Amino acid sequence: MRRVLVPVLALVVLGTPAHAEPGVVELATLPGGTTGSAVAVNDAGVVVGRSTGADRRSRPVRWDADGRITELALPPGARYATVFGVDADGAAYGNTSTPDRWAQATRWNADGSVTVLDLLPGGDYSFAVAVNEGGTVVGYAGAADGTRQAVRWERDGTATALPGLGRATEPAAIDDDGAIAGIATTADDRQHYVRWDDGVLTDLGAVPGSTHASVADVRGRFVVGEYAREDRSGYALRWDGTTLAELPTPSGQHSTLPAVAADGTAFGRSGGAPVRWAVDGAVTTMALPAGYGSGQVSLVNGNGTAAGVAIGSRNRPVRWSPSGEVTLLPVPAGTYGFAQGINDHGVVVGEHGGRAVLWP
Repeated sequence: MRRVLVPVLALVVLGTPAHAEPGVVELATLPGGTTGSAVAVNDAGVVVGRSTGADRRSRPVRWDADGRITELALPPGARYATVFGVDADGAAYGNTSTPDRWAQATRWNADGSVTVLDLLPGGDYSFAVAVNEGGTVVGYAGAADGTRQAVRWERDGTATALPGLGRATEPAAIDDDGAIAGIATTADDRQHYVRWDDGVLTDLGAVPGSTHASVADVRGRFVVGEYAREDRSGYALRWDGTTLAELPTPSGQHSTLPAVAADGTAFGRSGGAPVRWAVDGAVTTMALPAGYGSGQVSLVNGNGTAAGVAIGSRNRPVRWSPSGEVTLLPVPAGTYGFAQGINDHGVVVGEHGGRAVLWP
């Protein structure tokens, strides 16, 4: 683990937003920048994402709860960075690259320092994919024998190799209690759904005849994801602690499933409609704002508040209450928008018209 104190490169106090419509906060860009995107928000209101600067290059940034923006400085030698998550303490997480290392899992600490998370012994790269509120990170890394190994990084940055299955095993999600889920590819090229609890691997099985498998989310005993058939059609499925099962859809429509609530209710899309699946498999089509005929749920928090998109001539971000009431989130006239992150208070962050925004 390498921890380096770096100077803060840019700090801007958020003044009057360029668009101050009720119910939306347009987040500041770096000096001279014109575009940005917010990807995650914690329960304290700290947001992470990206912003362009005066040179139009995209940079990872963090906004504090008062809207002040800080550029996240790169580790020594790094040339490129992406950020995907933020923990309860406000530390940001992502990946950086150097001329001799295509990826290295990276944490930007709340105190302004940056930590390159440990590699596996003998390995030459690492890639982080998810973090929970406690700062436990999961991803994968190269091992000494050249294989790709599932990895968990503790809060101090140390790497632990997780048990694998077959020739490659990759985590995709972690919940706040530390349950991890992902995909393992066996020697016969079959993709199995897997999960780890306290470091112990469980093979959840594979879908016969599937050509691709993915995991989107894990909460408690529930794991959700999708699989594809030879005709490239996709279908949602859920592990409920005992069984991996495809979720029903009206008339066998294609489906996607990006999120699951703590009680096991799954959220996604069936055909062109946003839907939720109860624990017993019953499917409910969710409401859309007037004038919109299709949409999708993309996110859900621990309390069952969901966010996604209403699809029309200009896509618009929406939020659903736990009871299913839908709200069209405001964007400036003539622009589009989409949601990319949600916290347990129901605050949504994302983008509209190329700018990073927060919907309280």
